[in-house]
Amino acid sequence: MDYTSPIKCRKVLSIQSHVIHGYVGNKAATFPLQYRGWDVDVLNTVQFSNHPGYETFTGYKYDPKTLQDIVENGLVDSLHIDYDAVLTGYLPSVENLQNLAHIINKMKETNKHLKWILDPVLGDNGRLYVSGDNVPAYKTLLRENTIYLVTPNQFEMETLTEITISSLETLRRSFQEYHRLYPKTERIVVTSLELNSDDSTYIVACCDTTNKDDDIWFFEVPKIKAHFNGSGDLFAALLLDILVPSRSLEVNYPSNHIPLHEALGQTLWLVNEVLERTFELARPLLVNGENVDQEIPKIKDLRLIQCRALFALDCIPSLTPTRVPSTVV
Repeated sequence: MDYTSPIKCRKVLSIQSHVIHGYVGNKAATFPLQYRGWDVDVLNTVQFSNHPGYETFTGYKYDPKTLQDIVENGLVDSLHIDYDAVLTGYLPSVENLQNLAHIINKMKETNKHLKWILDPVLGDNGRLYVSGDNVPAYKTLLRENTIYLVTPNQFEMETLTEITISSLETLRRSFQEYHRLYPKTERIVVTSLELNSDDSTYIVACCDTTNKDDDIWFFEVPKIKAHFNGSGDLFAALLLDILVPSRSLEVNYPSNHIPLHEALGQTLWLVNEVLERTFELARPLLVNGENVDQEIPKIKDLRLIQCRALFALDCIPSLTPTRVPSTVV
């Protein structure tokens, strides 16, 4: 076997929100992925001046029929683009969800290797960011479609499984219920878990259902005392990069696939470094009046350009995972 055969440039279609100023949605995903060697095609579901974390913003949402026409008639039927992955984030309506599920399944008919990475953007901190109609729509989508990777936060996992997560035991039960309800999901990562009173760390957990052991792993991640907009979008993009391997132009070239918990450990290290550097660069604003009266300051924009050296790393360190015991006391 010839291992010197050329590697195909990885190509992703990223379907998310867009802001002109700042780094959330596609703006948070595109630059890091490009810097790490991805050819990124971007489809914006909304066009806003800035994200809603600012006091004001303006803009509009794209019509679902327009988005469907661009992808189905333009990219799929006319150009026949051979994507390695589709990354979906904020979708503003039920019709968007239904249309894109249809189109991505159509893409899979010709691209058997295509991987769908789905961030089910529903809400956080106990409340929905979208219409309540999106909840049953996401449940139907997850039940009926094969998804390579799903990345809900704690609120979204609780919403999808109807199980409150407050301990490792209830975390395990929520994964089991998710598998029962949505058996076509291959890999799950649950972010921003608060399982105890320890205010210095939060939990990120994962499970790869393609692994016969069906293990659940979790990471304790150091907390930074600030709120960051766009960190979840950055996280999903970097996890996609580490988890989805390059393909050779030759069919039999071996994959560089790594286990989900290893990819997650590297992603968490990288995202944490970006947030630490963003926090340090934003510190002068925090001490000079911006958010000075807030217990947890809000840093509205990630400093992605200033963190570009991190995205160029060939060897990424990793946080250390812990396996959730099969019987949790």
